[in-house]
Amino acid sequence: MNLKNDSMSDPHQTQDFRSLKDFGSLKVLGAIFVAALLTRLFWIIVLTPNYQLDGGGDGPLYMLLAKTLVEKGWQYLDTFFGTVAVAPVYTFYLAFFHYFFPPESVLTAARVGQAFVDALSSIAIFDLVQRIFTRRTAWIAAIVYALDPRFVVQSGDILTEALFTSLFLISIWLFVIAHPLPDPRQRSIFKYLIAAASWFIAAFTRAIVLPLAALFGLMTLLPRPSKRQLIALGLAAVVGLTVLVVRSIQLYNSYGRYVIITSGFEGHFWMGSRSDGQWHGIPEFEKERQDLQRRYGGRDAYIEDALNTIAADPLAYARLLFVKLTGAYLQPQGTVSFGNEGESLKDLALQVLNKKMSLNDLIQSSGFFPKLIIYIFHYIGLIGGLIGITLTRRDWLKVLPLTLPIAYFTIVYTLLTIIPRYLLPIMPLYMIFAAYTVERIHASRFTPHA
Repeated sequence: MNLKNDSMSDPHQTQDFRSLKDFGSLKVLGAIFVAALLTRLFWIIVLTPNYQLDGGGDGPLYMLLAKTLVEKGWQYLDTFFGTVAVAPVYTFYLAFFHYFFPPESVLTAARVGQAFVDALSSIAIFDLVQRIFTRRTAWIAAIVYALDPRFVVQSGDILTEALFTSLFLISIWLFVIAHPLPDPRQRSIFKYLIAAASWFIAAFTRAIVLPLAALFGLMTLLPRPSKRQLIALGLAAVVGLTVLVVRSIQLYNSYGRYVIITSGFEGHFWMGSRSDGQWHGIPEFEKERQDLQRRYGGRDAYIEDALNTIAADPLAYARLLFVKLTGAYLQPQGTVSFGNEGESLKDLALQVLNKKMSLNDLIQSSGFFPKLIIYIFHYIGLIGGLIGITLTRRDWLKVLPLTLPIAYFTIVYTLLTIIPRYLLPIMPLYMIFAAYTVERIHASRFTPHA
């Protein structure tokens, strides 16, 4: 499947926003943004006005850090419990609302802010997709993102993913703007540096994306590096490394050890190698950590113990990775937001199969239909996305900005700890490929053959 030929055959194909001169297209795009914003505001203000922080997520930590920053100043960053370093961007975001809003309004205001940012992501997705595929595919992707309940629910959660997903998508979009294929004449050092800055902001929101940002930097050298590409990559590398070194020195002064942006990678790799490979909350982690320190003379020997566990039974570790990966992909994020039971539809369906619940009870269970809708969006996105990735395999370089993050997140989180929430940022990328699949099916059915 040749994307260049597909694009040229579509009279609605555009290359950027400058070609959206027809007022009708701008109105439709504006309507998509409004629809995205209204659905998110309806969820936040009407359906979940009494939202409470999830004790199992990172929301309470970031709210506490933001409150402390506003009340006590910058020293908060590296003194929380004396052990935890966090990526600071989400803290700054929440601190803004702590500073300008009364305490009783902070949660709602922060959630509304996330809804606005996430609605803007639908516009970024539209332009990103039309640069790689066609405008028709872009319309499909933007509309689905605007209405997909997984992202609607996410925008109202006080979790780093709510802001990170938008920053992540915008970073990919800015990279594609800076690095258009196949015309190198549109590339400029300024555009590359803007994209690099966006990637660093995303990395300081979720540090897991930092190596991916470096891979995108190397991607600027494809297919053949020019002088301006080398200059842009060099400037971004120098500035980025300087910031990371300064931050690492700051964290070393606080913790007595070198940390890149945030701590936790070693601990997550350790947790991901043992038992069921998942996080079970701070109390359970601290209990296991104390046992680890007892066995290793007071050291947090995360890597050493994880490698010993893996070496003791490599086949068991391989099975664990498979179970973690499939479990995270098969369970969509957001279903627990519906229904009094707080159970996923998958768990309820298993109860039916085990004859612990009747099919009628399943259908009548609280939140059944919203959960079912989320499952439909999730599996259509995954299956359609995998088909789309297969269809575009010959144009791998053009779709690399979409496929590389999918592969990276899947591999890295499988080796660490993986839950559906961690995979949510790449679900829009699967959705984009699914939109392409739908567009190709439409084209094959309605295009006249000679």
